[in-house]
Amino acid sequence: MRGILQELEKIGVIPVIKIDDAEKAVPLGRALLAGGLSCAEVTFRTAAGEEAIRRMAAEVPGLLVGAGTVLSVEQVDRAAAAGARFIVSPGFNPAVVRRCLEKAVLPIPGCSTPSEMEAALALGLDAVKFFPAEEAGALPYIKAVSAPYPTLKFIPTGGIHPGNLAKYLAFERVAACGGSWMVPPGAIDAGDFAGITALAAEAVKIAAGRLSSAAPETAPRPLPASGKSVVTFGEIMLRLAPPAYYRFVQAASFDASYGGGEANVAVSLAAFGMDAAFVTRLPAHEIGQGALNKLREAGVDTRWIALGGGRLGIYFLEKGASQRPSKVIYDRAHSAFSEAGERDFDWNAIFDGAAWFHFTGITPALSDNAAALCHQACKTARAKGLTVSCDLNYRKNLWTREKAGDVMAKLMENVDVCIANEEDAADVFGIHAGSSSLLSGKLSPDGYKKVASQLAERFGFKLTAITLRESISASDNNWAALLYDGKDYFFSKKYPIHIVDRVGGGDSFSAGLIYAKLCGYCPQESVEFAAAASCLKHSIEGDFNLVSVDEVKKLAAGDGSGRVQR
Repeated sequence: MRGILQELEKIGVIPVIKIDDAEKAVPLGRALLAGGLSCAEVTFRTAAGEEAIRRMAAEVPGLLVGAGTVLSVEQVDRAAAAGARFIVSPGFNPAVVRRCLEKAVLPIPGCSTPSEMEAALALGLDAVKFFPAEEAGALPYIKAVSAPYPTLKFIPTGGIHPGNLAKYLAFERVAACGGSWMVPPGAIDAGDFAGITALAAEAVKIAAGRLSSAAPETAPRPLPASGKSVVTFGEIMLRLAPPAYYRFVQAASFDASYGGGEANVAVSLAAFGMDAAFVTRLPAHEIGQGALNKLREAGVDTRWIALGGGRLGIYFLEKGASQRPSKVIYDRAHSAFSEAGERDFDWNAIFDGAAWFHFTGITPALSDNAAALCHQACKTARAKGLTVSCDLNYRKNLWTREKAGDVMAKLMENVDVCIANEEDAADVFGIHAGSSSLLSGKLSPDGYKKVASQLAERFGFKLTAITLRESISASDNNWAALLYDGKDYFFSKKYPIHIVDRVGGGDSFSAGLIYAKLCGYCPQESVEFAAAASCLKHSIEGDFNLVSVDEVKKLAAGDGSGRVQR
């Protein structure tokens, strides 16, 4: 179904057709194609609509035919049987949407309010119709109401004409525009198909200039100079946590959210305005769909996510405070991701056009299958010229130090950028930071230089980053980082942090470093940006680091006052 939406986006204009004589459907479809328009939405409002769809779909090759003004499940069945590839409804009817999904027909329901858009996202939709698209005030409203839903595309219709088409198409969140001006009923009745071809050609000409005919009204996204994307690979889990600081044994309820190392990195990068794709395998039921929806809401590219398996992994989090540490209990055995296989992922296609691939040491620890997939992904990414990064992230509950060292050493052969802390380097590769003490909170800068240089020398990393956490208590830490480029060592400033939620802190550092390097930052700027991004994450509930580039830059520049922004 996403392929149908992508095709509509390429075309840019959807002619909305009201036809009373099915005999004229085929010449009408050919007239549209002759003008360069390869799609048509035929309304169900007339008795001839269903038959017109059937004839166009069967007798006009190359024409993508959809049904409009579909009001009921029964009409969905009729439209799909007639050959409709997409179905447009005037309002948001969940039953109609669900039947479209069952029939594998792209649903485009009418949505004009935030609650309707949230409902559309909850059902996994990528695009909705907006009606009416009157010239005065509608476009600013679409821009305003769409802001919280960055993955949702809009198809305005009703009031679209040659004078405002370019203006709507210039907004990046508009996938295409629907309009009836290309196929006036009088021209159909009179058989003026040459006139319809001319109007279609005019629409195509306007749509072809959608990137240049009108100045963009939104600031360009801060993409790297290459404009290429980042791909992350791993498992996303359901996170269940008692509210506030309750202990597991006190809990009468659990707050549900989603998170996982590589998913957290993708969400952070999407928040920074980058194109970030997350690759995983999710069960094809509502819990899996919930995880998928959260990723989409955050602006993450989810098109490479495979579906299959029986369950989503779960982790339970008890937040620590003062001298009582946080606790995590995993329930992820036999998860959909851990049982994924080679057939679930086409790495050549996934990495096409990408610039960077990121994974963590958690992923190969989940199963031998996951380790093999990780190795295959790394080799393919390296062969295609991507930068490969890895956060060592050793988890003693998932595998032994011996197995971690053996598996990770093989994976490191294809890694360019390594991210670690003292515990990871010691547990996985037996590299220690000298006089540093995790229990006392004392860190040795020279010891960490040795850790970074030994990792780089052993595996040939281009960049090695070490995060430096001084644990005063579960509630208060000092946070900094070191970056080594093979010649020099660069330390960030140190941040005193009062922790709201520390889960995802390392992932937010990885995302900050990836963003900085793809944007061409020097080593000192890179480690400052990454450390500041991670510092801010500690103030945010949940796994995801929902901060902007401007917020990170402001902190990195020294504004850590926390004063109210008015």
